[in-house]
Amino acid sequence: MEAQLPTSPDAPAGPVHDPFRPSAHTGLLIAALRARAATFASDSGLDMGLGSGTVLAVLGQIGVRRLFGVDIDPDALNATASLLRTLDMTDRATLRQGSLWEPVEGQRFSVIAANLPQFAADEPADPDHTPYWSSAGEDGRRFMDPFLAGLDRHLLPDGVALIAHNVFLGQDRTAALLRRDGLTCQAVAETSVLLHPRKAAMLNPALRARGPACGIHRVGCYDFIDVQVLEIRRATP
Repeated sequence: MEAQLPTSPDAPAGPVHDPFRPSAHTGLLIAALRARAATFASDSGLDMGLGSGTVLAVLGQIGVRRLFGVDIDPDALNATASLLRTLDMTDRATLRQGSLWEPVEGQRFSVIAANLPQFAADEPADPDHTPYWSSAGEDGRRFMDPFLAGLDRHLLPDGVALIAHNVFLGQDRTAALLRRDGLTCQAVAETSVLLHPRKAAMLNPALRARGPACGIHRVGCYDFIDVQVLEIRRATP
């Protein structure tokens, strides 16, 4: 049995080692979903890349009626199912294992949320999380680009997507890919995130050399990256 952290009497305890412990990226995305909830429809919501399932749970908490979640890692589906049971949301949720859009091909959603792996490294870079957690190739776009390519066909006509997006990925590059499908994006939240020392050491050196120009900052012995939440909608005529 795992050791338990101290907790308040009315909150469930969590394990000391949690491979799906939500990141600062997740926290920023959750804050944006709550802040923007009044601006999108609430019939159906998709969390692409479930991890712990907290983003899907927040979609339920802000009133999205039908919940869908996708992850390639079966352990993430198990973690999400456990979380949803504690929140009495099981009957509203459908969880599917698979890569990106394949498990929901042919479906469209009112709101899509995603905190995809997007760290610019070729090996698993976070020792405290599952190996699926963050590494996404030398530019960090290994999963982002196919996600964006399928977004238009999975959004309802008035649908919206909110995604965590490292600044070093390049908002201009993301916007250019979206424009091909008649979509537009804007940053609705931003913060700086401290990198774990191991992750900092594995960051693509070419990106590190660009420093603040691409949202990477060195402060003494600490490395920070800038992170946005992008809101994506269909462009208005």
